[in-house]
Amino acid sequence: MSNFLEKLDIISSDPSVISAMLFIWSIILGVIIALFVSFYHRKVTGSFFRAFVKAGAIDEENAKTLAEVSQTENDAVIAKLERPGVYRSIVTVINPDGTEADPHSTITITEETKFYIPEEKLTQVRDQWGENNENLLVLIGGVLGMVILGVLLTIIVISGI
Repeated sequence: MSNFLEKLDIISSDPSVISAMLFIWSIILGVIIALFVSFYHRKVTGSFFRAFVKAGAIDEENAKTLAEVSQTENDAVIAKLERPGVYRSIVTVINPDGTEADPHSTITITEETKFYIPEEKLTQVRDQWGENNENLLVLIGGVLGMVILGVLLTIIVISGI
């Protein structure tokens, strides 16, 4: 136990060890943040696109409103769909008057606005957001794995002194 305490004392007094620890844990923290962002993106954005695919909204005749696919609360995606961008290049928006919205202009989404994902975009949607909901265990496993890696690297750096 005293050997371990001596090594911890070295960490606090040796600038090269402090630099190595800061470097290691900065990378670990960055990967953990990336895991959370990826999980959020696949969970929230993916749920929107998966809902339309599951509902069979793949052409104008089968276009669905947000209420029909239970996505009225998905404000993050709805806000992005109101402006031209990547999501608007994937989803076709049908205005309440039945006309197709210009993908390069800003729109206002109402309760009557309908959406569909053209059949040629289905492969992209499946590749990007998958066909199933994101599993929370994958996120937890990734975070635990990174923390364990950080601890192991810390032990290796301490032992190398």
